[in-house]
Amino acid sequence: MLPFALSLVVIFVGAVSATAGDYDITIPEAEQKPYELGGKLEIGYLQHRLDSDSARYRLNYYNQDPGDYTQQGWALAELRGQYRLGNAQAKVLTHHQLIETEQTEEWLNKVYEAYVSLTPSPHLTLEAGKKAILWGKGYAWNPAGFINRSKDPDDPELNLEGRTVAGAEFIKSFVGGQVQNLGLTAFVLPVIEDWANKELGSDGQFAYAAKFYLLWQDTDIDLIYAGGDIQPQSLGVDFAKNLAENVEVHGELAWRHGVTRTVLDANGRAATFEKDTWSGLAGIRYLNAHDTTFIAEYYRNGSGYDRGEVNDFFAYQQAAFARWRATGNAAVMQRANRAVSPYYQQRNFGQDYAYLKISQKEPFDILYLNPWVAIMVNLQDLSANIQPGVTWAPVTNLELMARVGIAMGPSATEFGEKQDDLRPEVRVTWYF
Repeated sequence: MLPFALSLVVIFVGAVSATAGDYDITIPEAEQKPYELGGKLEIGYLQHRLDSDSARYRLNYYNQDPGDYTQQGWALAELRGQYRLGNAQAKVLTHHQLIETEQTEEWLNKVYEAYVSLTPSPHLTLEAGKKAILWGKGYAWNPAGFINRSKDPDDPELNLEGRTVAGAEFIKSFVGGQVQNLGLTAFVLPVIEDWANKELGSDGQFAYAAKFYLLWQDTDIDLIYAGGDIQPQSLGVDFAKNLAENVEVHGELAWRHGVTRTVLDANGRAATFEKDTWSGLAGIRYLNAHDTTFIAEYYRNGSGYDRGEVNDFFAYQQAAFARWRATGNAAVMQRANRAVSPYYQQRNFGQDYAYLKISQKEPFDILYLNPWVAIMVNLQDLSANIQPGVTWAPVTNLELMARVGIAMGPSATEFGEKQDDLRPEVRVTWYF
């Protein structure tokens, strides 16, 4: 766009010069650098205000006394680079983080993205390497994003580690008619021991994924397939549409064949079986005349646990803790920790959730200040996580953030049994 605009300026100035005959002005063309560098630096502090009566606290601290709270701090750097050469380009994004608690110090060094792409024609792009996959239209969850890394609903906009892929993308645009764009993306995901996609299988196996994209009557639609040597065969569809300039609706529907589920009874006996699952999401984003943004979503987790299964899950933990107190046998709690891990490995292990985020841009004309509140509710047990917060950018590229997570709910509920009652947190982030 910039070279085109400069060309118009040159033509206009040349015409004026030819008419006046008194000036000779030459404007050099703008040169685009072949590379881009950037990233962010961040420091943060998080405090865990502990609930000593919760199931998670008892699992983690049954033989310890950490006090009323624990705390952690971190420093991280994310470095981004891009280089273009003709119709080829390379991108890289790395993540480096130091996390400190009272007892531990941990370094995380990960390559989030490192891939090359080649565009031999305007319609075709070939890609290979490690790339972030962001399929699906949901804000807090993506049930149809079968090969995505799972989002953290508390931080759905954070960068995520990519997948190692090789594939191609074809896009075709049309002028006029009801279909404006068509696209097809296909990936092969190799599993290489201790190096690539190890969550998707064993060394030498493969996973596959494809997405057919359609822009039809101003509605974005994706048809998604995923499978592999040991991955469940999965089919999904998503859509997004602007009903007005300030109103957008979106949704996802996903079917997975033969998903492995492990269910505990109240005595800790585990049953593992395969089940076909349906998951879905429906959401809306609305911006009102006062610059208040509302994001609301309903999420159905077909792989989650129903109310009866969750009751048994917490009843077993309560019984294990009672046995440990009666006998002092630590093996009881160690066995319970292993047994409940399939539940706690899921960010949200229930079946039905509602999510609402309300954010206000620059209230009271305070520049670059944005307060917000996010609420997540487990609709089956009516427990909730409430998260008020605020971000402020007092100078260019510097962002300050403060928030607090508040877990609410009775016993034997997802959020009522969280280890933390409160999670105050502050971050300082500089973008460059």
